[in-house]
Amino acid sequence: MKIKSIHIDGFGKWVDQDFTITANPQVIFGNNEAGKTTLAVFIRSVLFGFANAKGKNRYQQYKPRHSAAYGGSLLVEVDGQEYRIHRGAGKGGGKVTVTDQAGHRFGAGKLAELLGNVNQELYQAVFGFSQADLAAVDDLRQEEVQHHLQQLGAVGSNEWGQFVTQLLKKGDELFKPRGRKPVLNQHLKEYQAMQDRLQAAREKYDEYTRLVKDYDHAQGQAQQLRAQLTTLQPREERLAQLSRLWPVYAQWQRGSHPASQAQISDDQVNQVDRLRVEEQELQRQVRNARDQLNKLTGQASQFDRATLTDYHAHQADYQRLQTKLLQLQAQADHYQQQERVMEDRFQERNQLQERYGHQLPQPLSETAVVQLENLQEDEAAPVDLKLPISLAAVGAVLAIIGLAGRHGLLTFLGLVAVAGAGFWYYHLRGQERQQAARHHQALAKFGQQHGLSNFPVSQWLPMQADLHRVAELNRELAGNQEQTARRHEEFTQLQRQLAGKAAGGGVAELARNFAEWLNTQANQWREWTALKQQTTTVDQQLADLNHHLRDVQNEKWAIYQSVGVGNDAAFNHFLQERAQARDRQATTAAYEKQLTAQDKADLARFANAADLQEQLQTVRDQVNTARVTLQQAQEEAQHDQLAIDHLAADGTLAELEQRQANLAAQIWQEAQEWVAYQLAADWINRALVLASADRYPAIITAAERFFATLTADRYSKILLNDDGVAVQDAQQEQFAVGELSTGTAEQLYVALRLGFISVMSDHVALPIMIDDGFVNFDHVRRDRIFALLNQLATKNQVLFFTANDQALDLAPVLNLNELNRE
Repeated sequence: MKIKSIHIDGFGKWVDQDFTITANPQVIFGNNEAGKTTLAVFIRSVLFGFANAKGKNRYQQYKPRHSAAYGGSLLVEVDGQEYRIHRGAGKGGGKVTVTDQAGHRFGAGKLAELLGNVNQELYQAVFGFSQADLAAVDDLRQEEVQHHLQQLGAVGSNEWGQFVTQLLKKGDELFKPRGRKPVLNQHLKEYQAMQDRLQAAREKYDEYTRLVKDYDHAQGQAQQLRAQLTTLQPREERLAQLSRLWPVYAQWQRGSHPASQAQISDDQVNQVDRLRVEEQELQRQVRNARDQLNKLTGQASQFDRATLTDYHAHQADYQRLQTKLLQLQAQADHYQQQERVMEDRFQERNQLQERYGHQLPQPLSETAVVQLENLQEDEAAPVDLKLPISLAAVGAVLAIIGLAGRHGLLTFLGLVAVAGAGFWYYHLRGQERQQAARHHQALAKFGQQHGLSNFPVSQWLPMQADLHRVAELNRELAGNQEQTARRHEEFTQLQRQLAGKAAGGGVAELARNFAEWLNTQANQWREWTALKQQTTTVDQQLADLNHHLRDVQNEKWAIYQSVGVGNDAAFNHFLQERAQARDRQATTAAYEKQLTAQDKADLARFANAADLQEQLQTVRDQVNTARVTLQQAQEEAQHDQLAIDHLAADGTLAELEQRQANLAAQIWQEAQEWVAYQLAADWINRALVLASADRYPAIITAAERFFATLTADRYSKILLNDDGVAVQDAQQEQFAVGELSTGTAEQLYVALRLGFISVMSDHVALPIMIDDGFVNFDHVRRDRIFALLNQLATKNQVLFFTANDQALDLAPVLNLNELNRE
């Protein structure tokens, strides 16, 4: 049975709410008070009935506070057919209807048929467990497991169990060891009181002893007949007993000579069960490994192996190319800024050239500058004309004084002084002109030598700073042009080297595209390498699994050959015959227990049942004859008896004795009826145990396998007996449950539950409901238990209710928190 969807009309906090179960296992997550427990109780209530309103059960009804609607429905799938199970308010757990796909409606009988032999108590004990259930592993006993097993494993065991309950109930109505109300208990108490009353009545008569002696004397005449009956009656009773035992004896004789059959021990049967389970698991793992290998091969074929091989072989070269690109890209901003600076330098150079209007010469060297400065200094030192002028002035004064004083000499001297001063002045001016001509020629020659002829001499020295600046600008512009050409050549060369792998009009684009290509190749190389490694690993796992599978099959075939069978079906038939032989042996043993050694010896004296009946009839005839004769003798002693009767006032003693006899007969009849009920119940229980006993070893084997998985093979064996549960580790050391950690003890309980479910899933496969059952598990063991639940999910639906947010990563989640927010 699998639950596909849930609709709640009204149940606790949920009103007119739908849930869809989309995954298996299905995680149902929610914080405290999100409604997880309410939803789980609703599912169980629809399947098995709502709680009544008695006592504490009224809190388990979950009647909604704000809605009159109560109940809801489950859409389930059973054996490929869908059914809608609806349960609403009503007596006896609510009114239930089951509707199939064709629209046919059924009642509670159909639901019971869908649930098989499982009632609510058994369902909760096997398919539903919580943290409180895990804590009860200390109280687990073999009888509990055997009881659940016989309920699920034997055909009609539920009806037989109800019949046993009825038999025991009827027996309890007759007698209980410490009861007061049962009929037999009351009659036994009444019999004891009556004995006390008889004893008191007898003590009232002083002559009672004397009358008894007289009565015995009167009976003396019949003593011989009684002696004869004493001899005959045991013989009659023994023959009658042997007559009743003859059918049992005949059955025992038939079963004491069983047909010959190849022998095999229970350990070998358990070993075959284990090997079959292991073989099925290995075959499943082999199929999974082959599927995974095919999948990996298909994924690997999608890669371009030539490109990946080239990438891996030249990875260092590609890294160097990427480094060059990154260097060029890293220099790009610097180059871009430098280009802006060069643009400024170019404009500055043009402005300087435009300032002078001619092609600018090279700047002067320091020596040339000193030479020019010397030339300009020579030009700056003119001829001193003050003395000739002064002499002319003195001569003019003397001439004027001579003329005024009519001194001829003074006038003559004055004129001579003026003439001499004039001559001197003319001579000095000539020297000045010659010196200027020589200076001009030197400057012209200097200008021609240094390309300064087109510029005024006065600008030659001031313009040197500009000329040096222009020369510096030319050098910078030439160097920048050379760097630009070199970068362009490097970029062009990289483009050619990366052709077919990456392209780009600029360094940044080419670097980005090539980085993407490298990243893609690196990812594909890692993926391809991982696929190759996975393929090798899976291929080795497949070989190991096939080898292990052959070993398991050979070990199984060896056991098969020991009993003369060749396949699983033949071995199953052999086990059926073996079970039937054991049943016959058990029946024979049961018959044998009813026969003592003396019974067998006495019955062996008779040839057949007719011979026994003939001798019995002969003795009975003898007894009847003796009784008739005894009756006649007793009538003769009747007079003595009347005397005793008269001593009992109003006949009280006789009446009490009669009532005591009647009560004793009634007690004997009721005791026989009580024993019959007990024997019938015991026989049915033993028959149910025999009917389901063959599954018990398989359950323990599966539980041991699950427990080994959960504990990483630390424990290898589970021992379940009348004293409780113990485990055995790899060193053969045994530990009681109380000696285990809380987490390990809970894992043991989970392993037993899951082993029970896995073995019985072919008979009953109901949904498994787990309510926060693994809070004491660490992350590793929680992952392992979810792996086991995934295995069980192939046959049983698994619903896992939890408030642990780590479960959000396990599987598709039904998040109740989101429903509450809505």
